[in-house]
This record gives sequence, C-alpha cells and structure tokens, in this order.
Amino acid sequence: MQPKHPWLQKCIQKLEELPQIETTTIIEPFLENTLADGLLTIYTPHNQLKYIVEIKAPITLDTVDSNINYIHHLKEKLSNDKRTLLITDALSDEVLDLLLENNIEFIDTTGNIYLNNSSLYILVRSSSIQSKKLLSAPKITTSTIKVAYAILKDPNILQYPTLEVISNVADVDYQTVQSSLETLYQLNYLQRQRNGRYRIENYTKLLERWEMGYIENLRPELLIQTFSHRENINIDFNSIPERILAILGDQEIIIGGELGAAILTDYLEPISMTIHIPEEYNYRVITTMLRLKPDPKGNIIILKQFGNNNQAKHDSSEFVADPLLIHAELSLNPDERLKETAKRLYEKYIIIRQEIAEMV
Repeated sequence: MQPKHPWLQKCIQKLEELPQIETTTIIEPFLENTLADGLLTIYTPHNQLKYIVEIKAPITLDTVDSNINYIHHLKEKLSNDKRTLLITDALSDEVLDLLLENNIEFIDTTGNIYLNNSSLYILVRSSSIQSKKLLSAPKITTSTIKVAYAILKDPNILQYPTLEVISNVADVDYQTVQSSLETLYQLNYLQRQRNGRYRIENYTKLLERWEMGYIENLRPELLIQTFSHRENINIDFNSIPERILAILGDQEIIIGGELGAAILTDYLEPISMTIHIPEEYNYRVITTMLRLKPDPKGNIIILKQFGNNNQAKHDSSEFVADPLLIHAELSLNPDERLKETAKRLYEKYIIIRQEIAEMV
C-alpha cells in the first residue's frame, strides 16, 4: 500500500477535526478510468460521500484558472455518485474566493474546507477552525523524525541488542533514541515485544508520518537556500553528478530530488535537483563550481545532511540520497510526472523495506 501524500494526510486531519466526520482513503492512481490520487470516503451520521482526490501543487493566481478548468473537465468524466476534491497546500484568500465562485470543492493544509453537495455542505475558513489541543499526547520532535528515518531505512535495526546503531544513524544521543521510540510506541507506530524491543506496527503509516515531519519540521531546518544558474540557461542535470565527483572527490556530497530519482529509477528526465551536503561543508564551493545564484524560484536546492546515513546503498550509486529522502522531496511538487516517478521509486526500493518490517 503506497503512502498518502503529506498534504492529503494534513487535509484529512483538518477535516476529521470537524464533529461527526470520519474518513477512509484508498491510494489508487487509476479510478473511474481516470488518473487520480486516490478515493476519499467521508462518513457522516447519515451519509457517506465518495470523492476522487486530486492533489495539486500550490495554486496561485497565475495557475488557478488552469486548475479550475482541469477539475471541471474531470467532473464531466466521473459517474454521478463520485465527485472531485481538490487537495492542495495553503490557499490565498484571492484564490480561495475564485474556487468558491467556480464551485470547486477543496481542502487545503491550513484547514480551509469547502464541500458542497446534496448531502453535505461545509465551508470553513482556516481562521475560524478550532484545532484539537491534544495536550497529553506525546510530541513528535525533529529528533523523533530522525529516529523514524533510521528505522524506516533498516527495520532490522530495532532488533539489534543496543540502541547504538540507531543513535549513530540518527545522530542523536542514546536517551533521545529511547524517548523517541517510546513516543512512536505511544502513538501506535511501533509495537513493544516481550523482550522489550520494538517492531514497526504499520510501515506505511510510519512512512507517512516521517514524510509529513520531514516536510514540515526537519527539512526547513536543513534548507540552506534555493538557486538557479547565473546565466539563466538550461542546465544539463545528467552531467552534474560526474562534475561534482570529479572536482570534489570523496566529499560525501549526495544527490537527491528529481535528479536522484532519475538515477535510481532510470525513468525521469530531471528539471531540478537537490544537493545534500555535510553540515560542516561550505556550500559556496558548489555554487561557485556550478555558477549558481540565489533564487527562491530556482531549480537547485541545497540542504544540510542530518545523521550519518543519508545516502542510498544500491549498486554503485552511493552518491545518491536514500529513496526515503527522494520520495519525500518529490512530494513537494505533486505533478503527474513526479507522482509516477515516486510510485516507481516506492515499488523498486521502499516496498522491500516494508516487507522486511512485516517479517521482523
């Protein structure tokens, strides 16, 4: 079972904060003879409603018209008992008003919700939603996210006689590993066995929580800057790994994002990349070598590495980021080409780890 997109997780969470609302989600790319992101069923005390889910990259005033046209076109193809639900990141007030004017049902990650059909009408502006305050629930910190990464990367790590390996991979101290494992256990991501060790309760659920935590909390801490080429030329991304390796040698620089996905899947033609560098490394060496300039809309992202095992270990591609990192990065821009690439990456590399977790 493929993981839910982090935005979909967040939107479902916002929806279920409303009274007497429950949901189920099926992640399936082909529904009703159309390419989609899943099927969401909403349960109320009197009805159940089925929505075909469409996850779209952050919608701006420049892109809202094309998204509205796409949703209208998709509605025409669906049977009468299913509707289309737009899932996206935070919407501006201007875009939100245009979606309302065009009767596009949506949920965004901040809690803006619009559902309008014969069985149910909901309109919530995020400023008016009352989030649940689970004050007694254990808190997931960035350290917990790092520990989750370590055990998702190698589920067998939980069976080692000591926590030293997890501590090394996550680069957190022994006590933090213990508290993080206890937090994940209390939140039902782990089971505790008779011998006192843990096993993963549900790999997909933990993977979903890792990706949400990575995108919302850990990645912002790791982000150095986004860049583009100084001359605004099209970059030959396929040549970059060799250029970096030839000049920098064994500097533990690893490639992720679209370029990393292209290397691991041999499927994607990359138009962007993520470079993960050791925390102590001077990123300006790379920006000078590749002739990069800071650009918030650029297609080259430089992140600091965390822990001690961010690279993949498949064949000879050790300069590539781990599939867990690449899969999470692809979810930041959920267009069709990246959705298919993420699916291939999951089926080629990540599902094997899930199967190992189920056997432990």
